[in-house]
Amino acid sequence: MRWWSRQRRALIALAIAAVAMLGATVWLDVLPSIRPTDRVIEAESTADIAGQTLTLGPTEWGEFETPAGSRTLSVRLQSTGGSDADRCGQTMLTEIDSGRTWLSSRDDLVVSSDEGESSCIAEPASYRILLAFLLPDDADGPFLVDIEGSDDDLARFRIDP
Repeated sequence: MRWWSRQRRALIALAIAAVAMLGATVWLDVLPSIRPTDRVIEAESTADIAGQTLTLGPTEWGEFETPAGSRTLSVRLQSTGGSDADRCGQTMLTEIDSGRTWLSSRDDLVVSSDEGESSCIAEPASYRILLAFLLPDDADGPFLVDIEGSDDDLARFRIDP
């Protein structure tokens, strides 16, 4: 019996696993990164997204305790809320010069819930949002803060702390 005949089942299983791994990588990593947004709302201080108006507030370095070699950047927003307000998607910070990106790290930091919400929510009344990003010491900005809306819109604020 030849080697190919003896290893047929293992080779078929290996081929199926490789195709499944490739499909999962495309589905989970590639497609979300190239998903087009209907529109990017470049905002200086105010953007209408997810049925509410977000207004950029102050930014602050080093507000929360961090590991050595890192620091936090806090970004505060005010939302008007509204009857058709909806939840926002992912929030991302991008350093303009280097292109490095970070997701909001608020869940990993010790942040009181009294500081505000961690993203925009479906709320009829106005409320505050606190985004906290854990950055390396060498990240100085300027930055872009991207907030995904519920209808594939993207609000983009430029900040230079």
